[in-house]
Amino acid sequence: MENLDATQCKILCVDDETNILSSLRRMLSLEGYQVTTAQSGAAALELMAQSAFDVLISDMRMPQMDGAQLLSLVRQKYPLTVRILLTGAADVNSAIAAVNEGEIFRFMTKPWNDAELIDVVKTAVLQSHREREKEAKLRSSYVSSLKAFSGLMALRRPDLLSHSRRVAQLARRVARGMGWSESQAQELYIAGLLHDLGKIGLSDRILNTKYIELPLGDAKVYRKHGEMGQNSLKILSELDEVGRIVRSHHEYFDGSGYPDKLAGEDIALGARILAVVEAFEELVAGEYSSTPHTPKEALKVIASNRGKLFCPTVCDVFLAQMAVLFQ
Repeated sequence: MENLDATQCKILCVDDETNILSSLRRMLSLEGYQVTTAQSGAAALELMAQSAFDVLISDMRMPQMDGAQLLSLVRQKYPLTVRILLTGAADVNSAIAAVNEGEIFRFMTKPWNDAELIDVVKTAVLQSHREREKEAKLRSSYVSSLKAFSGLMALRRPDLLSHSRRVAQLARRVARGMGWSESQAQELYIAGLLHDLGKIGLSDRILNTKYIELPLGDAKVYRKHGEMGQNSLKILSELDEVGRIVRSHHEYFDGSGYPDKLAGEDIALGARILAVVEAFEELVAGEYSSTPHTPKEALKVIASNRGKLFCPTVCDVFLAQMAVLFQ
């Protein structure tokens, strides 16, 4: 198996018949695999939410959720898990349709040939590990790119990065308060970290002057930094959504923001979160006044603009989260 240690490979078998599960467990355990079983699609999804599996083997005919439906859901949520469908002779056409739609790796008819199924599982495990290695390399490249972008911001102006980190942390906190998944909250954290990336292209005069003190011409250039940030991120397709949020983080709920004068729900939810968090940070930093606001003063300004500049739902969650910090 290309030096793969079978004892490190995890397989999940799903069938509503205990004798089938027993047979699969016994056969695959003898090959050294770690085998887990579930008697329904719902139970399988619960297990997969807790642990990563290399291969999922599911029966086709099961109550409530059949095998094709389960494997389709798994494909969406856990694409690195390779999916095998077991089917009776009467369900072969359905299995072929599932394969053609790209939902499963392979289907096998029951009763299966042990040697053939073992070979299919070995191939599936190898594919899973190759995909995971590829994903790890992409992730490493992705992280390196994020570090490079952050490094550029720090070189351009050190406090730009520290500001962005605070925005990112608060934005993730708000996202979690709104019930976002951890992966969604992390993506917003990255958008927060990079939201001012476009500022590295501004002149020293514009970058080092408070926004309220900029002459009209310079203010127009400043208002392009969201677009500039999005354009910088286009080199990585994985950052498309992050770029969209970066572009729109100065859009306001009433349509008075920039660069596109978007309003209401036309503004990406992540950008609506960043708009509130960014405003709070800039109020505390004194960007909008001659002297900095205290955190409590800044929160009053945020609350007074609920439904105007800021999305009401986001504003409510933000204020509730901040109340915990400043109680």
